[in-house]
Amino acid sequence: MYQAFPPLIQGKPKRLILGTFPSPISRGKGEYYGNLNNQFWRIIFGVFGVDFDNPCYEEKKRVLFRNGLALWDVVESCDISGALDKNIKNPVYNTKLPEFIRVNEIPAVLFNGNMAYTFYKRGIGEMPKRVMPSTSPANARLNFNQKLSIWAEALNNG
Repeated sequence: MYQAFPPLIQGKPKRLILGTFPSPISRGKGEYYGNLNNQFWRIIFGVFGVDFDNPCYEEKKRVLFRNGLALWDVVESCDISGALDKNIKNPVYNTKLPEFIRVNEIPAVLFNGNMAYTFYKRGIGEMPKRVMPSTSPANARLNFNQKLSIWAEALNNG
């Protein structure tokens, strides 16, 4: 059984981005979105007009916090082989999320991909559905610029 990370939060975030569960590369590094092929950090930096030149994890977190964002995952622990969400078995859901959102007065939640929302609904409950295109390398349905545009709209206006 693998464990997810604690939340990344500082101050009073404007938005919480929920993923499903960290990949093996992320777990190995101890970093959210640690797989260099995942577009998450490039999208976040792009949305906020920050040059992405392979920054350290601390710089990634600074950009996240400076722009009022927090990160956490929907699945607290699970058995999984590989990195694909469809391979998650025996999920233990992060049932602390509703209280976390309430206590931190987070006004908006975005799901990084349909599976994050599906797992939330299945194991935690209902929530307004704001599903973003997954930043995973497995999501090739949209190209980088299309994903960036959708994420920018949600993070700057939504």
